[in-house]
Amino acid sequence: MMKLKMIIATLLVGLGLLSCSSDSNGGSVDTSCDDAASATLSAAIAYNNATDAESAAKCVAYKAALEAQIAVCGDTSGALSLIINSLGDCSDEAVTGSITVTVGSAPRTFNKNISITPVGITQHIYAEDTAGYYIEFDLAVNATGTMAIQNFNIHILSSDYNPLAVSEGGNWTSNITVNSDTKITGTFNGYVTSPTTGADLDLTSGVINLTLDF
Repeated sequence: MMKLKMIIATLLVGLGLLSCSSDSNGGSVDTSCDDAASATLSAAIAYNNATDAESAAKCVAYKAALEAQIAVCGDTSGALSLIINSLGDCSDEAVTGSITVTVGSAPRTFNKNISITPVGITQHIYAEDTAGYYIEFDLAVNATGTMAIQNFNIHILSSDYNPLAVSEGGNWTSNITVNSDTKITGTFNGYVTSPTTGADLDLTSGVINLTLDF
């Protein structure tokens, strides 16, 4: 089930829309937009806190609140529509495929507990290997190209490792070639460093090949 683990972006959108009902001329105040935004925030929180058994129903209610907010307040930026699209049809979905990479000289396959979680207008991708190590990163919805992967992290040997900045001798490269409702593919390579220990790892032949099965 595609569940929002964070609702910060939705909260910001809702708070931004609260200003739409103010009347600078001192006339009567139309609070319909405020009320719609408040209802969306309440539905988002309920969905975020839902159990697995409640999730589908709370998702449907959240989508309905978003649609009602658009009807009353509009959606000039398209942010609310992106959230609706990211929720899909509120049914269970499975993410299959893998993220493979050679760490030093050791090839590793991350194909366990794969999840793609909407976070506002971005997606958080997570996958584990059989040892419990994991890779995670963020992608904006439908974003492709060499700058699409953000906040890349590989957790291995009890440490997090992040791409080493070019100014520090790093050679990190990545490229997302497909990012759709059903497929995410791409590549990545380069040095990553631990912010706690300072140790470096060389990642080569990184391949992302994930399929969303509805």
